[in-house]
Amino acid sequence: MRPPVETASGLSAVLRGVVADIQQASGADIVSLFLYNESTRTYYAPFAIGQPQEGLLGSLADMHEQMARYLDDGGHGKVPDELSIQHYGSTVWLTVTRQNLVAMDAPAQIDSTFIRRYQVQSTIGLPLLAADRLLGLVYLNYRNRANAPDAKRLAALEAQAAAAASSVQVALTVAERAALEGLGRLTALLTTPVGAARADVKEVRRLLSIALADMLMASDLDGAAVYQLGAHRGRLELVTAHAAVAAPVRIGRPDPSTPWEDALKEAFGAASAEAELHPVATYALGGAPEPTGYLVLVSRDRLATVRRAPATDVLLKAGAELIGGALGGQRLVADLEHSNRLLGALGDMTTSMLRPGSSRHEVIDAVVGHLTDAAVPEFDFHFATLYLLDERPDQTMVVRMAAGAATASAIDATERSKGKGARARVPRWALDEDRQLAGDDVLVHVARRWQAVIVGPLPAGGVIDRADVFTGAIPDASTWIEVPVVRSDGTTVATVAACMIGEGEGADDRRAGSGVPPFTLAGEVFEAGRHAELIRIFMPFGSDHDRRATGVLEVGYHRSYERRPDWGQVEALRAAAAQVAAAVETARLYEDARRHAEQLELSADVSQAIASSIDLDQTLRLVAHNLVRLVHASLCQIALYEEDREGWFGAAASDQEDLWRRQHGERSEPSFFFDVLDRVEPVVIEDSSASDQVSPSYARAFGVRSLMALPLIADGQPIGAVVLAERSQLRAFTKEEVQRAQGLALQAAVAIKNARLHALAEEERHLQKDFVLVGFGQWGQKAYQHLLTLKQFFNFRTHVVEHDGPGARERIGAGEEEIRRRGDAFYWDAPGAPAHDQLQRELESSSYVITYIATPAATHLPMLSLYYDLSDVVLIEKPLGAPPEAYRDFLDRAPGGVEIVAADHYYFKLEVRLLQLLLTEERTLRDFLDSVDEIRVEILEKQPLAGAAADIGVIADLIPHAFAIISLLTPIDRIELDAEAPLLVGRHEGFSGRRESYARMNARFAYHGRSVRLVIDVGKGVDDAKWIKLVGERRAAGRSPSYKFDFGKGEAIDGTQATVRAAVRRIREPGVPDNAHLNMLRHVIEKRHPAVGILSIREAIRANQRVRDLEALAVDLLAKDQWTSYALGTRPAFEAVAAPAVKP
Repeated sequence: MRPPVETASGLSAVLRGVVADIQQASGADIVSLFLYNESTRTYYAPFAIGQPQEGLLGSLADMHEQMARYLDDGGHGKVPDELSIQHYGSTVWLTVTRQNLVAMDAPAQIDSTFIRRYQVQSTIGLPLLAADRLLGLVYLNYRNRANAPDAKRLAALEAQAAAAASSVQVALTVAERAALEGLGRLTALLTTPVGAARADVKEVRRLLSIALADMLMASDLDGAAVYQLGAHRGRLELVTAHAAVAAPVRIGRPDPSTPWEDALKEAFGAASAEAELHPVATYALGGAPEPTGYLVLVSRDRLATVRRAPATDVLLKAGAELIGGALGGQRLVADLEHSNRLLGALGDMTTSMLRPGSSRHEVIDAVVGHLTDAAVPEFDFHFATLYLLDERPDQTMVVRMAAGAATASAIDATERSKGKGARARVPRWALDEDRQLAGDDVLVHVARRWQAVIVGPLPAGGVIDRADVFTGAIPDASTWIEVPVVRSDGTTVATVAACMIGEGEGADDRRAGSGVPPFTLAGEVFEAGRHAELIRIFMPFGSDHDRRATGVLEVGYHRSYERRPDWGQVEALRAAAAQVAAAVETARLYEDARRHAEQLELSADVSQAIASSIDLDQTLRLVAHNLVRLVHASLCQIALYEEDREGWFGAAASDQEDLWRRQHGERSEPSFFFDVLDRVEPVVIEDSSASDQVSPSYARAFGVRSLMALPLIADGQPIGAVVLAERSQLRAFTKEEVQRAQGLALQAAVAIKNARLHALAEEERHLQKDFVLVGFGQWGQKAYQHLLTLKQFFNFRTHVVEHDGPGARERIGAGEEEIRRRGDAFYWDAPGAPAHDQLQRELESSSYVITYIATPAATHLPMLSLYYDLSDVVLIEKPLGAPPEAYRDFLDRAPGGVEIVAADHYYFKLEVRLLQLLLTEERTLRDFLDSVDEIRVEILEKQPLAGAAADIGVIADLIPHAFAIISLLTPIDRIELDAEAPLLVGRHEGFSGRRESYARMNARFAYHGRSVRLVIDVGKGVDDAKWIKLVGERRAAGRSPSYKFDFGKGEAIDGTQATVRAAVRRIREPGVPDNAHLNMLRHVIEKRHPAVGILSIREAIRANQRVRDLEALAVDLLAKDQWTSYALGTRPAFEAVAAPAVKP
């Protein structure tokens, strides 16, 4: 006879007994039992007789869904007062009411999927209650109503359910006690310090094996295993296991995107399937984001995952944390020992290298000895060679010095004396100094590209096996290639496998053509040194990454031995390379000091003068590196503002300088750089991701999390900004740190400004510029005369291009000969002889090319596309001649690095230039700008609108000039048109054209935190008037303060003082010519970054788009007859016309 339920061991055994006893007593066709956790409101531990076990998981999910729906409705007050089975199902009803469920007609009373699937006719539900605690539910299902219990049998079943509840409670208590005791044993076992044994792998495995046995005993599971991630997280390696089957020793994953948990379950499940053991739980060890390993548990019960007692779950999770801690502790100690050993080796290497007075040869001889030290696993190479490289004037690279050491007898080496009777084996190929290298030699590639390279041996049997080259995974970006072994006569000897690590830093354009390997191996050295049997690592070293590497380390193994390079050795070599670079540079300085001691002493005054010389790049880098150290920041970046304060560009950085120097920003893009400029005070941003002042792309590119930006102020004006950033964590820069950095920033600003002025002067003095003038029509000939004038002040050469069309040569006449006579070049552009190709050859050696497109407007974009690749700066005079979308498409596709200046000649009128000067230099006007309430601009001409211009209209003709003026105060895209009357248009009497002859634009824009009204009047057929007027807030008494700049009269009227008469000051004397065109050409020749503000192509596109929007408004107004007529010589009376306005 089966023993009573109470004597069965384990929760699962007790529940199976309960189900069997109730089935026997009730005669039910299907008996199912589910335990209930009152604290979490969840069901677990499903057992049943009479239905498939696999279906229990679906039943459990349905029960959880019903309870979740009930709890959600309860939280919103939607649960009915009289709860019935139909509301949330029988399970919720039993759980909430804790009453017996008697459904003799189950299809009508319950009507669930379960009832229909198993053709149940009657259902009895009994709660398992222990005092006032609900432990679970029992369901009795009958396919024949006649077999359902009557009242007497139901009472007996209730008593049996009560007894079963007591047994379940006892089993749960036993499980809790077993889990608690097991956890105590695990804690004592895995947290007690055991001295140095804790770092021993065997001891840790023994402890973990005992821990697994304790966990299995307390949890009633059938097996467990612990895995840890191997080197570089490429595979799982077995630490210990406690199971009836052999656990896989190593587990990999072919697809890196597959979670390790899935790969572990699949591999372990396949190994244990024959023993009918199934993985039921997997726990990450050491933390979820970057676990150190995994604990996997198996059971013969497929449903063990949902049948565990809550206490057992707690035990397993806590046990996994303890096991993870033990593994992590062992790995930490092992890593510390490894790091200490490596640091000790690097320290010994540094000590031997940095001996005062050592020469470079003595340094490199010491290095190769340490790189073949068997006492340090990372440096126990069979051979090591170190090359110091030099470059001849023709850029041919040579091995200036070399040193080597070999420990393995298989390496082709020779005995050399080391002094004091000591002898050393040196690889034969390390004896060849002053060896010229081919332009594509591996040493040249590694040095120029700053890229580590691994080169394999000659393939065995002609088949390349990467495993024969490197052990383990390569976590960095890597590229496997095949490289040829080439003799000096061009003969290819063999092909070997190679792996390039990383992307490389420098540029190497020596290789031409697609599919050509990036480097080759020297055939003579390969054959003479028996390199066919060697696995080699090439590592660059040097102190200046902006130039080529100083030298290259070459280390490796003979393939007849089992040892192969691994990633740990690559990283150790990188660390050693940094030490070698410092030592070699120090030795070089010692050599220079010894060699020039007398000269330095005699020329002390000269040295002092050189030390005080001004170099912009050096000054910028010095400031960046000192500021970053001053406040212990992660990064320092310096940005300099454009001269018109409408843009900034990256100038120097303590890190990622190449990327930073490619950055550029405009005022139309929100940025903290302009906050610093406008406020002229530091800006501190603790969390860059939460600030709209920091571009997300900037934060991602440089990893910036917190920053402070400081203004660089020289002569009272900000010339740039310094950014001190933190990358590793959020940081709140203190007030003291801000003050300390700002003090140095003020000193740095003066040095930068002086260096900048010096650099500009030096650049102008030494930089040979080339000016390409495309088009020699009316504007081209006028431009050429201006260029002749500018040649008196600037150093450039002129190239004139003219299309060789019908009649072109006759039209040019003697002009071509005159150009050549002046020493300039002239090119005819014909299909058979394109001028572009001729210029490409001619300008190949040029350092700076300016291209001015002076062809008809319709050809501007095609000419820009054609000459873009030849130019550093391209000048296009408006109109652009193509839709904004066409220009945007070109800019999105074109490579960066070329500045495109889209100039409106009005911007370069003398009066506009003087206005800009006053806005920046006139203190009274600058102060007045802070209180400006309205700005009015008028560009009016007496001449009526006639001829071809009548079909263009004054908006397209004159509004761009007004935008050029107003751009001195705000970017055009920040102008918001008035909501009620954005545009008013008029036509003068006798006007026969289709467009407007007068227009008034009403708008507003934000300026220094204020909303400023903007009114622009443009028109023809009225009085001549060209001026801008700034009007301040109206005062309680007297007139409104104002400042008017009259372009036509050349005078400024200062009415900012309301109590005194307005002061009239003449700013341009009569007779002074207005050479706007000349000024425009001078700007692009003189300025280092000429595409500033409205002159930049993207700002010009935005302005052009705004003009097109206004033209569309005007067309709509004219079509609706909503325009005002006016007599010649008068202005339209817009104020007297109440016509409705059209919104854009």
